Amino acid sequence: MVNGYTELNTYRFERKFIAPNMSRLATELVIKQNQAFFSSVYQPRRVNNIYFDTPGLDCFFDNLFGHGTRWKCRLRWYGDVFGTIESPILEFKIKKGLVGTKRSYKMPAFHFDKNNFTVQDIDYLFSNGNLPDDVRERVAKLQPVLLNSYERSYFESRNKKYRVTIDDKLEFYNLRRGWNHFGRPFTEDFKTVVELKYDEEWNNEVDLITTQFPFRLDKNSKFLAGMIHFRSEVPE
Repeated sequence: MVNGYTELNTYRFERKFIAPNMSRLATELVIKQNQAFFSSVYQPRRVNNIYFDTPGLDCFFDNLFGHGTRWKCRLRWYGDVFGTIESPILEFKIKKGLVGTKRSYKMPAFHFDKNNFTVQDIDYLFSNGNLPDDVRERVAKLQPVLLNSYERSYFESRNKKYRVTIDDKLEFYNLRRGWNHFGRPFTEDFKTVVELKYDEEWNNEVDLITTQFPFRLDKNSKFLAGMIHFRSEVPE
């Protein structure tokens, strides 16, 4: 897989926080001063995702209403948003109650045209990817609905049980089945999202970390935020 990409074989917690009116540097300083002794791992980078859903937006509504078992499908890559995408990864994020996991599949390189993008481009990518038959059948029923992009930095506790990511400079683009262009993104330039990630077995110790967070616990979902902004057919 891609350097710095985390594959999951277990279920883990992903607790999300909003750091209102705090810059990335200020947020990183708070993380580094935590008693868990977080330190930087990997270089900060741009994270990009194309999200997929059924024609009836089943994934969106399951996540909006917090159904106990739900999933999301996305194509993820790092670096430039547009151009030649060298190492995309298809992910199915699966949530059961408060914990989740993901299934990941390396996909072939493709060209993401800033001026013209259609569902046929994704169909071509999936048809040329080395996907298991059941996954291929599943994605055939999905369509691209949202592109998002953000800057991410990575931190890990000294005992390596906990990871923190910090996201800012969020951008969202509406996607439709037909022709798409990307001239008018929805941006959240002053929003900083902090995610604390850890395996189920370490949940009994997590309060020692979060009590030192001056952040607001939030069910923030970039997928939901983008969909609600762009789609008049979904509720506020």
